[in-house]
Amino acid sequence: MNLRRLDRQLLWPEAVPAERLGGWIRQQLQPEGQLLRWAITAVNSDAAGQRWLQVEAVVEIGASEQEAVVQVGAAVEQEAVVQP
Repeated sequence: MNLRRLDRQLLWPEAVPAERLGGWIRQQLQPEGQLLRWAITAVNSDAAGQRWLQVEAVVEIGASEQEAVVQVGAAVEQEAVVQP
């Protein structure tokens, strides 16, 4: 089992009431892998009045997803090394 920790800031749309927030958050995190747990750790408003959610989660990722994460990580490392 490959687990990955997520730490995301999500813009809370005005059209999503608090009662539907759990479903909306699960929908936003679903592409990351199988969602095992999640929590809202903070709610903030910016100067424009937009609401932002700080969300932490743990997802299980499959072998193909794990390989993609490793490839992206390697590409980022390589890019960082190449740039002066």
